[in-house]
Amino acid sequence: MNLDVLIVHPPAIYDFRKIPHFPGPTSQISIHTAAQYIQVPQGTLSVAEYLDRNGYKVRVDNLGERMLYDEKFDIEQYIRSINAEVYAIEWHWYVHGQGAIEVAKLCKTIHPEALVVMGGLTATIFHEEIIRNFLFIDLIIRGEAEKPLYEFLKKYENKRKIDDGVPNLTFRNNDKIAITPLMKPSENLDEFEFTRLDLLDPKTSIYTPGTSSHFSMSICRGCIYNCVTCGGSAYTYRKYFGREKPAFRSPEKLIEDLQKLIEQDVRCVALLQDPRMAGKNYWEKLFTLLGKEDLDIERLTMDMFQPADEEYMQYIFRTRLPVTLNISPDTGSYEVRMLHGREYTNEQLIETVKLCHRYHIPITVFFMIGLSKEDFKTIEDTWRLWEKLSSLDREAISKGIFRHLEHFIPVAGPIMGHMIYLDPGSLGFDYPEKYGYKLLCRTIEDHLRILIMPCWHQRFNYETELLNKEALINLIYKSIEFAIQCRENYGLLNRYEIFLQRLQLNVDKLVKTEIDKIISIRSEKEKNLRLKSLKYAFDFTLQYFKPIADPYGYGKLLAQVMERTLKECKIRKSTT
Repeated sequence: MNLDVLIVHPPAIYDFRKIPHFPGPTSQISIHTAAQYIQVPQGTLSVAEYLDRNGYKVRVDNLGERMLYDEKFDIEQYIRSINAEVYAIEWHWYVHGQGAIEVAKLCKTIHPEALVVMGGLTATIFHEEIIRNFLFIDLIIRGEAEKPLYEFLKKYENKRKIDDGVPNLTFRNNDKIAITPLMKPSENLDEFEFTRLDLLDPKTSIYTPGTSSHFSMSICRGCIYNCVTCGGSAYTYRKYFGREKPAFRSPEKLIEDLQKLIEQDVRCVALLQDPRMAGKNYWEKLFTLLGKEDLDIERLTMDMFQPADEEYMQYIFRTRLPVTLNISPDTGSYEVRMLHGREYTNEQLIETVKLCHRYHIPITVFFMIGLSKEDFKTIEDTWRLWEKLSSLDREAISKGIFRHLEHFIPVAGPIMGHMIYLDPGSLGFDYPEKYGYKLLCRTIEDHLRILIMPCWHQRFNYETELLNKEALINLIYKSIEFAIQCRENYGLLNRYEIFLQRLQLNVDKLVKTEIDKIISIRSEKEKNLRLKSLKYAFDFTLQYFKPIADPYGYGKLLAQVMERTLKECKIRKSTT
């Protein structure tokens, strides 16, 4: 295959198929991304489309997805089969660091005459260090990449060298690092296109077997909030992208996007970012247009960064669409939440959830364990809030207000995440002492070292001033235990689903214990043999108990059989 530009979405770990990898609780956050984070950032498609419309032959290749779904896939042979002028490696999410670096190295090794370019949020943050340390990477495109990459390619075609007149570039110029100024970011996202799925291969991350097709896209670039641990905050965009305020996509273009996605058989769409950041006129128009369109969609997910009032819920209700809302208070402690940058109370949150239920709008509430100022006392505030939210979900389910949607929404109480990584480029990462964090990793080399560690508990890049790494791990485990018990107490999951979650937790605890023993072994050969043996046993045990997507309810029927069988076993045991 001959291309002008091959844009590559790498796996998180270059050869995860050979290196034992235990994701632990992090694997439970999203079934769509998996441990290798195979979901492609929407900006990658936008860059590809901008080049395509300007006459360049370009493809986006989800290399991580190819490796995940095909055990026999030969990455070296595949890269060798593609001849491109430029190999552009996307490094947006921090967790892709090791995979991005190794794929860049492979492209340069196989195609030494080609240019190897890297871009994305994380590549922008670490741009100087990348160019200084990795000689097989020729160029970093910093910040918003559509126009700078296009301008670079035009000039490179004529001069066959990197032109320092192009904005947003970081590259080596003899023995020095050259950094060109950032161009002014786009003020309106209507000039870009984000739905050209034909430019992406493969597409299993969108059309995932066993679940409804799904796609995520942002309504804007930038943010007005400064959450301390977020690598996409107003601070981060201003410092690293030169963006002073968010740029929005118009409601009319968002409707076009949804129509194009539906034409491509996408059934569930997540519109990321809170439309209220653009003001009342914007979100009123968006919901009014959504209500006028006959959109054949299973679920439309939208973010809320703050609690909402009844007027907002009424506008959503009038769309007559199956909208699900997300909100992330992150903690039940008001003091911890305020320090984190989320300035609202538990009472405001609960009132918002009640409003959602009143208007038959499902809402998922997301929490992040391991924030600064959090300890084993303040976490009890979070647990109490989980109980309240679970009781509200139980009440809503009992009243049947989600009856028409239950196959498509996660009505199972609060959703819990585990920070593990403090986002590079966030306020907390750049000013750790000010915000109560202690960095365990600062440089790229530090981060690459922990990213390839076999088990999740070895990959923390931070501690807090109150809790060291081991204490954070214990806090996570205790919170998982409480969450499972809470779901069981309020009947949000059946017995089989509870069994699966407890099994996963207990297996994760065992793996952590065994990994800690294995890493103390001096012999590398013995260490690797034990890791592979543990991985085999881990996969063998869990492969029969993986949660499945269940759009038609077959999983629930099988769960009832499992529950009846467990009950029969108890009865027989008691009579013997």
